[in-house]
Amino acid sequence: MGVLNLEPMNVGREIQWSLPPSKSHMIRWLALASQSSGSISIRFSELPGADVSSMADCLEEMGTRIDRRDGEWVVSGVGDEGLQVPSHPLNCGNSGTASRFLMAMATGVEGEVIIDGDDSLRARDMSVLAAALRDLGCSVSDDMLPLIVKGPLTADSTSIDLSHSSQPLSAILMSSPSFPFPVKLQTYGRGVSRGYSQMSFEIARMCGSENVFSSGTMMILPWKVDIPDTITMPPEDSLLPIAILISKLHESDLHVSNEPSLSPVMLSLENGSTLLDLRDESDLICPASALMAIGNGGRIVGATHAKGKESDRIETTLHMLEAFSMDANATEDGLEIPGNQTPSRPSHPIETHQDHRLAMTAMALASRFGGSVRNAEISSVSDPGFITRLLDLGA
Repeated sequence: MGVLNLEPMNVGREIQWSLPPSKSHMIRWLALASQSSGSISIRFSELPGADVSSMADCLEEMGTRIDRRDGEWVVSGVGDEGLQVPSHPLNCGNSGTASRFLMAMATGVEGEVIIDGDDSLRARDMSVLAAALRDLGCSVSDDMLPLIVKGPLTADSTSIDLSHSSQPLSAILMSSPSFPFPVKLQTYGRGVSRGYSQMSFEIARMCGSENVFSSGTMMILPWKVDIPDTITMPPEDSLLPIAILISKLHESDLHVSNEPSLSPVMLSLENGSTLLDLRDESDLICPASALMAIGNGGRIVGATHAKGKESDRIETTLHMLEAFSMDANATEDGLEIPGNQTPSRPSHPIETHQDHRLAMTAMALASRFGGSVRNAEISSVSDPGFITRLLDLGA
């Protein structure tokens, strides 16, 4: 892990920016396309992140064919033969989405599947999904990676707590094409990141699923994946706040080429709100905190589940702000941040804790005030072009 040293940049009045394809969309399309009998052309602008590549690598280990071209991946599913037992442990890299999807999909494979990842992923809690799969009669060796999954399903009911992550629910849905029978799923807890669950059900519907989300109890039905010939990935909208942060730090106009959409939280922040509820958008806590600190200040709430991301993002965001000489206080579910603060250059390299969003936020601040960022290359998890694009602003 190297250290990227950044001096304050002289950025022009306009910033031209672009975003990578949405990793959440692309991983879901890869998961379903792999279980189909057809082929799909997945089209995109900019390079997909390392999380997407990790998912693709794992699916290739299980028999999926993926022809990776510039701006297009052609994915051919395994058809009636089903996914195969990989000859090596599946390395999910830094991707919590890939690891949980593959845990559930492994239950349809005739044999044991070992699932692993990097040190950050090994520290993340997989117990909610592991318990659900055990309820369904599968063997899951541990609640953290590396772990071994062995199917098939032999029971037809389970439950999932939605208050920590939406990924276990999405994982069950993404693996349901291989289910031998309908599964009764009981959900409980105050749901978080609900947009990602909605995305899963919508993409599944586009591929032939009749499953519909309902709170409480729902039946997850087996189904045959029928993929379209072509699909175009939207941009990774969750990275737009980092580009906005860069533009505000440098007092430049921002132009983003692939037309992302502002999320409800970012619309609220742009309209001057001093209370941000990140129940459904905890991924924004790093850049949103920095924007509040240099702006009007305020409170971030509803982000308890951010503690279980690539890092404890409440704690690590607080430490990053403090490193740039900005004040904030951690609360149980977020941060309290005074406004109108002026960052200053950190005296020591910023630790990124293998967290891509923390790294990109730190680099954005350092582009204006200078500083060193340790393991800056972790940004490639979601945006392989980020560092080059940032450095080009000061060229």
